[in-house]
Amino acid sequence: MVETLTAPWQKAPWLKAPWQQLLDAQARYAHAIAIEALPGLGAEAMLKDYVALRLCEHASRRSGALACGQCASCHWLASGQHPDLRIVRPAAFEAANAPAEPTVDEEASETKGSDRKLSHEIRIDQIRPLAGFLQIGSHRAGARIVWLEPAQWLNRSAANALLKMLEEPGEGALWILLTDRLSSLLPTIRSRCICLKIRPPAAKEAEVFLKALIEAQPVSSAQAPAPTSSMLSLALGLSGNAPWSAQQRILDPVLEAQGSWLHTLAEMPDAWFSTLARQWAEHQPEQWFELLERWAMDLLQAVHQLEPLYFKTFAEAAAKRVRGIDPNRCFKLIEQLYAMKASLRHPLNPLLHAESTLLLYANFSKINREKEAT
Repeated sequence: MVETLTAPWQKAPWLKAPWQQLLDAQARYAHAIAIEALPGLGAEAMLKDYVALRLCEHASRRSGALACGQCASCHWLASGQHPDLRIVRPAAFEAANAPAEPTVDEEASETKGSDRKLSHEIRIDQIRPLAGFLQIGSHRAGARIVWLEPAQWLNRSAANALLKMLEEPGEGALWILLTDRLSSLLPTIRSRCICLKIRPPAAKEAEVFLKALIEAQPVSSAQAPAPTSSMLSLALGLSGNAPWSAQQRILDPVLEAQGSWLHTLAEMPDAWFSTLARQWAEHQPEQWFELLERWAMDLLQAVHQLEPLYFKTFAEAAAKRVRGIDPNRCFKLIEQLYAMKASLRHPLNPLLHAESTLLLYANFSKINREKEAT
């Protein structure tokens, strides 16, 4: 018997329509689904339940139904040893996110030396072995599923190999591609998938949902203070209004530093450049680059007299920073940051890296200040 259970992600209003779209795709016997979603929107949890439902021997297509949790297939999945499921991720992603499911063996694509840096790409060595898996019959007369994430990390050879498999998917095969940018996939891959976009909730809805998450979580320390409104706003801004990501950020000690960095970027007090450069050199590049990148997007919004996308409480500061400036300057800053993003994974002198990034913002702000002075 199928139980009607409630998973945490089912409380998220922005996931109701995507869930129904997944059920509709099942009814249409789709063999490939590509989903665009930011981390922390609940998409991964929803997809895990969808995979469980597709593999469940007592599956129901009722919109509120999940897998039974009792059949042999559900027990296999719970143990992380389901023979009809393969997970494909880059080696570096695996190291940062220990999988609970079987993954495609990467030993062929990685040298065994401990000094070898883990790959951030999904390689052709990981795609080719799936051909045999998808052509054989399933163990429980159900689907054979390949979950691939983050799909934007497919390299060219792997993407071409994937495309060939999508052209001849095999009966009962299902590809699930999870990415934060559908546009990063080859158009020919997208054309062979049912494509879903999971939009973040509006800022107010995200804040209400985040507060509910915080209130529901177990209290680990009686001394832990409740997050302030500014902390909630900052965490949501850095997360792109993804509540589950914001919940984790609130627990991260670096959030306080990020708030200070944002204030410095907005106000640019004396000695701001050297202060930020030294502080950023002591942190992981992703922690400050993401902040600057999102601040630049808010500046672009401000120059067009639009509401901020990320940092709502800094709307006035953003408007002041871009007053009288040519919008093309904002576009150029964003393009320069985007071009520099690839270097985040390369070993550079941390201080030099921070200074070279800040120099882009300094030049942008210098031009703006000269306009204000005239």
